[in-house]
Amino acid sequence: MTFLDQLLQIDGNLLIGIQHSLNADWLTPIMKAITFCGEYGWLSILMCLVLMAIKRTRKVGILCSASVLLTFIVVTFILKPSLDRMRPWEVFPAVQPLIADPGDSSFPSGHASNAMAGAFSLWLNTQKGKLHSWSYVAIVFALLIALSRLYLGMHFPSDVIVAILVAIICSQIIYLINIKIESKCGIISE
Repeated sequence: MTFLDQLLQIDGNLLIGIQHSLNADWLTPIMKAITFCGEYGWLSILMCLVLMAIKRTRKVGILCSASVLLTFIVVTFILKPSLDRMRPWEVFPAVQPLIADPGDSSFPSGHASNAMAGAFSLWLNTQKGKLHSWSYVAIVFALLIALSRLYLGMHFPSDVIVAILVAIICSQIIYLINIKIESKCGIISE
């Protein structure tokens, strides 16, 4: 067994353990609702639109939007097609998909990456005040979306971990680009 086969086995066993230990009839509809909030990144998009609609948070909304867009491009158009990882139930029959097959590859999770991109960018770009407090709520919700993807059998644990890391890296890139622009051209007005 190769090293990659061993990693896949560990990943699959972790997912099976997560599904079996958390599975409860009352929890399944809640997890389906949480995962729906991450569908197409619409919750992050909605957050960005609300932030952009308010003058004093417009810059934060633009930076969050750029982070979500960059993350979406990296995950959807670069990583997923390049790596083309099979969904967990296709590899491990013990994994139960609790929602319909999304029809694309498993690695990395688009739901988890889009949710974390908006949340982490909000955290990065608001270091004080009420808006920063809301960033913690957004991060917790993004983590719940990631957990829901595991619970529902849609992704391996490594799919959501890498998705979260990609979102953090993309958000950090946008943050640093903004810092560079501001230092070169002056502060961009709120």
